[in-house]
Amino acid sequence: MTPSTSGYTVSDDFNVFVVSDGTAKTALMVVQAALAQFDLPRVRVLPFGQVRNQEALYNILDMVRVQRDIMVYTLVNGEIAQLLRAEAVNRGIVVVDLLGPLVDVLHRISSRQPRGEAGLFRRLEDSSDKTQAIEYTLEQSTGFSEAKLDQADVILLTVIFPHRDECMFILAEQGIKCGFLLLDPHLFPSPHWLQVMEKMKQKVVGVTADLEYLRKIRLERLQALGLDCLLEKADLQEVKKETEFAQKIFEELKCPVIDITNLSSREIADQILSQIQRKKEEAK
Repeated sequence: MTPSTSGYTVSDDFNVFVVSDGTAKTALMVVQAALAQFDLPRVRVLPFGQVRNQEALYNILDMVRVQRDIMVYTLVNGEIAQLLRAEAVNRGIVVVDLLGPLVDVLHRISSRQPRGEAGLFRRLEDSSDKTQAIEYTLEQSTGFSEAKLDQADVILLTVIFPHRDECMFILAEQGIKCGFLLLDPHLFPSPHWLQVMEKMKQKVVGVTADLEYLRKIRLERLQALGLDCLLEKADLQEVKKETEFAQKIFEELKCPVIDITNLSSREIADQILSQIQRKKEEAK
């Protein structure tokens, strides 16, 4: 039996651990769909795939903060799933089984036994645009790598990206591969970097926001992560310096710029979709 949330501290700063003995993609999509219903920019989603033994499971459980974080899982291995539920009760952690209840119903109303084999769904998936976009998002959502940006349908350049995960998955649900890079004046882009961006500038969209909004978002994230040593990054002058640096990049590339001040993940995604559509019309 899953522990009640009654002992949990009400907070908008918690982790959602996504555990699967497959790729974790299915569970991650469900979690992102649920989170899209809320404005929770400080919630971190931590996916763990290929969890197929006790050691791997315990390593994850030891990272979970009791009465604060939650765990969501899709485990077809009955032994591992039972172990997780038992440990959740012992530790006072809320867990949500996304797959088990439906498998149980199908078992009761059909003449077949569940296979209990991880990875079956992955092998059944096709190579649709939506599937490829989701896979791309899972691989390329760090903001620090230029790898595979040429495969993106849109590339966002920004100093900060609130609602990043939710926004990128909203786009992926529509088959759009969204890449992004964080801009930092302390890490000046090389001429090579600018040349790469120039070649892909038809895909590039700049992202900006009100200075005070950006400062507040950054301060909240640094405090939530306990990074007091980096609080100077939330200084208004530092944020201004970064946004001015980003603006120079936008002007260099002559790319469109969207303002995301106080926008939700859905509203940001809509802005990006509008830019994609506009670029397509201009290319005709």
